[in-house]
Amino acid sequence: MAAADLVVGRSGGSVAELTALGKPAILVPYPHATADHQRKNAREMVAAGAALLVDDAELDGDLLARLVADLLGDPARLAAMATASAALGRPEAALWVADQIEDVLTTTRGREAR
Repeated sequence: MAAADLVVGRSGGSVAELTALGKPAILVPYPHATADHQRKNAREMVAAGAALLVDDAELDGDLLARLVADLLGDPARLAAMATASAALGRPEAALWVADQIEDVLTTTRGREAR
């Protein structure tokens, strides 16, 4: 994914990777996802200017080919989408989570030592 100029895919957990890498995308939310979370993810990306959203029922080869060609043919738009995607990203999220866990463990160990 890191080498891609444009990503086409679903909009579940991969959205975190897209934004961490600053990748523009064409997102096709899985229509049966729990609580419609994929559509919510895609809408956030669209609202930020980082992605296009295509409904699963509307997707076909012609539409996808046209969207990909349009985006790849407009480097300025693709770059703007990439910038918007990166602005949403949290590339240090895993480190932050690890730090939080470490803090909890340190606090817990301190209590046990008393």
